[in-house]
Amino acid sequence: MQSVKLHAVTTVGKEATFKPAPTLSRAVVSWLNEIAAPRTPLQTHLGERSLSVRMDRVVWQQEPSAISMLDCVWGVGDETIILSLPCMLVEALISTVQSGLVLSSEPSRSLVLELALEPLIARLEAETQQSMQLLRVDNATTLGPYLEFDVIYTPFRGKGRLFLFSSLDDAVPPAFRALGQLLSQLPRQTRKLSPELPVIVAGEIGWLHTSAALLRKACAGDALVPDVMPLARDQVILSVGRLWAVADLAGDRLILRGPFRQRPRHLEYAHMTTQPESQEPPLETDLDDIEIMLVFECGRWPIALGALRNVGEGHVFELGRPADGPIDILANGRRIGRGDIVRVGEELAIRLRGRLAGND
Repeated sequence: MQSVKLHAVTTVGKEATFKPAPTLSRAVVSWLNEIAAPRTPLQTHLGERSLSVRMDRVVWQQEPSAISMLDCVWGVGDETIILSLPCMLVEALISTVQSGLVLSSEPSRSLVLELALEPLIARLEAETQQSMQLLRVDNATTLGPYLEFDVIYTPFRGKGRLFLFSSLDDAVPPAFRALGQLLSQLPRQTRKLSPELPVIVAGEIGWLHTSAALLRKACAGDALVPDVMPLARDQVILSVGRLWAVADLAGDRLILRGPFRQRPRHLEYAHMTTQPESQEPPLETDLDDIEIMLVFECGRWPIALGALRNVGEGHVFELGRPADGPIDILANGRRIGRGDIVRVGEELAIRLRGRLAGND
């Protein structure tokens, strides 16, 4: 079995301080990647209550538990695995056998708990084709990496720990392979972003494709005439990442004309795969020819992701300032200067308030 070896990185004359552990075989890495994927919970009933178990995460450095835990030692086929459960959950499970039962000592404690879990054990044995037996229940003392599960057994909510096998640089034991196959049957679950997550809406009034040479020479008082200027039509383009929408300017308000949609991205592929004739570094004059797109913005506003999903035609954004106020000039998403809207002949332009960043 080929293993993925992680080695400490050393610096000449210094002792290595980073010592990654453990070493994982490719089979274990593949198994962990599959089992750790977000999925819907495994659900069943024990007694009159519902039981929900969902894989949460892989924990490499053991974390102390805030509540008392019990190590449940199971015989699964020819192997032994350890499942650590909160005492309160074990007590709740035992009470399904007979109301008022309390945690006793071994061996009766494990016998009663196994009886309480019999419906779930029967299902797991049928689906994994592995025999299961609860060997003993001890106070939690096991150390090592584990799989952490969210467990809901109404009204109890807590965490369970299934400790990983010791030989992580070898094959995956049959019992754990069977567990992975069982969990992989559960539908994958896409985790949703919070509707309160803030995103930024930018108000774009124009764009200009220019060269690096022009930016290097630009000075305060120079006027840049955009290639496209929606503001000349009393419109502003609202941009969120690759989404955009057109808004009409009405005083200090922006009225959306339609929903946000994907912004088309035009890429030029010509000559990209052609081998250059010369391997020499580019000259300064070559760098001056680099095309840069400037974006002129009249402001940015935060909006919750949930609110953005619901905006549509007629939605009003409060500009909060005159649209012809100071304009931010951006290149590749970074502000490099500011300017004011002026008229040059029949066209609108942006007059620079100072030199652009990077041309000092």
